[in-house]
Amino acid sequence: MSNPEARLALAKLIADRMVELGIEREVFMKATGFTKESTFTCYLRGYANLLLWQVPYVARALQLDERRLLTMCLAQIHDDRVMALFLRHMKSRRREKTT
Repeated sequence: MSNPEARLALAKLIADRMVELGIEREVFMKATGFTKESTFTCYLRGYANLLLWQVPYVARALQLDERRLLTMCLAQIHDDRVMALFLRHMKSRRREKTT
């Protein structure tokens, strides 16, 4: 199952952040594991998902919160019920660390 709205939201965030930081496509692609221009273009147009293993590299390259990117990445392939489960457990881990 795939969620096109989640794919597009994540792709837009990445494209907008690249522009904001002035990161060139080639530099971003190399830093984040995109090996073909066509693959990256398909991703930015919302035809493909960002892969989970790419999350830490994208977060680092774009200076974004890794947890937020991971959540957005998971939303590309999971429905609301599964996302609620993920978020419930992510919140409990966050609370454990602060106490």
